[in-house]
Amino acid sequence: MPFDHFSLIAGLYNRTAKFNPPDLMLELLDLRPDEALLDAGGGTGRISQALRKMVHKVVVVDVSRGMLRYAAAKDLAATCAPAEHLPFPSRSFNRIIMVDALHHVFNQSETVSEFWRVLAPGGKIIIVEPDIHKLAVRIVAVGEKLLLMRSHFLSAEKIAALLRNPGTQVRVIFAENDAWICAERVR
Repeated sequence: MPFDHFSLIAGLYNRTAKFNPPDLMLELLDLRPDEALLDAGGGTGRISQALRKMVHKVVVVDVSRGMLRYAAAKDLAATCAPAEHLPFPSRSFNRIIMVDALHHVFNQSETVSEFWRVLAPGGKIIIVEPDIHKLAVRIVAVGEKLLLMRSHFLSAEKIAALLRNPGTQVRVIFAENDAWICAERVR
C-alpha cells in the first residue's frame, strides 16, 4: 500500500477546507430528498456534510482512513475503499460527486467504470477537477509529483471522454480554475 499523504494532513484539512456548495454544484446535482448520494474521494466529508440534508442517504468513500475518521465524527456514513473497487451493489446511487480527487486515484478509467456500475438509471456523475490548462494548476501538479503523491491530472476533455457511454449526456463547464464534468445516464 502506498504512503497515505492524506492521513498526515487530515486534521489541518478538516479545519481549513470549509465548504459551501456553489450554485453550479446544486444546479448540476439537482438533488432530491428521496435519493442516495455517493461522495467519492470525499475525505473528511466536507461536501457530504453540506449536502446531507438534501438527500435521503449520503455515503463518503475514500482510501484514507485518517480523512475518514473526520467524516465519521460528523456522523456521516464513511467507507474505506478505493474508487476503482466500490463495495456497493450496482445501481445504488442516484448521484455521484467527486471533487478534486480523480487525479489521486490509481486508475481513472476503472474509477469511471465503477461509477457507472453503482449509478442508478437516470443518475448523474459530477466530477470537479482542477483545470490542468491553467498555469496555477500545472504548478500544483508539479508540486504533488515532487511530494511523491500519485497524482495524474487529466484534462476536462479526457475526463469527458472517459465518461461518454451509449445512453449518456456529458457536458463540461469551466469555472475559475476548475473543470466541471457532468454525465447523466438517460433512463
